[in-house]
Amino acid sequence: MQRIRKRTGLGFMLSILLVVVSCGVWVPAAFGSAEVEVPVRGTYLYPDPQNNVDIESPGIVDLQSNGFSAGDTILISFEGTIDVYGESVYVPVTALWGVFSSTNQLLPVSETDRVPGAIDAGDDTDTGVTWFSEENTDIPEDFEISPSTGFSIVIPQNAKYLFISSRDSWYADNTSLGPISVTIEKQASETASGFPLEYILAGVGVVAVVAILLIFFVLKRRKPRTQSTQ
Repeated sequence: MQRIRKRTGLGFMLSILLVVVSCGVWVPAAFGSAEVEVPVRGTYLYPDPQNNVDIESPGIVDLQSNGFSAGDTILISFEGTIDVYGESVYVPVTALWGVFSSTNQLLPVSETDRVPGAIDAGDDTDTGVTWFSEENTDIPEDFEISPSTGFSIVIPQNAKYLFISSRDSWYADNTSLGPISVTIEKQASETASGFPLEYILAGVGVVAVVAILLIFFVLKRRKPRTQSTQ
């Protein structure tokens, strides 16, 4: 009897551990978030060839490692200032450009399509032509990120990375007091009642842990039956 009680207790303790670990792994994945800095001279687009030596890389977000996956709806917000004329007159950044990609590969500035793994998503945006040379910069897969307070988009299938670019046609003279700070958060899935599904599942996990603890303590307090003697 004592051995059975020990095995039962061990089984319940293992169950508790599994539930807690599952909740610990699931919750961060459900509530994905990431922060990335975008230089005001950073872009994934083809820059004006008259001056492309000062072009920087865009912000690149590894979606999977930050708890995001295909089908998730994400909210992108940002803040920062920029001077596009090199006169130290800084104004708030009101829009960015973004493109999803199956890889984090970014080709040199001499290439017109610098994101070979680009995946179409959102409403198409026309990035126009370069300022001086008037060469086309537009790619069909990218989208505009606006307003700065929160832009919502669904991560497409096979997307593993998100490239975020400053918005301009001549990047070489851009200055700022610092990089553009971008925050990406997963929007909670809602049930038919409008209550976030993630919170419901987390609540179920907590209830399961409490129930297992109660059962364990009840069994522990029960005394073993003794056989009556004649």
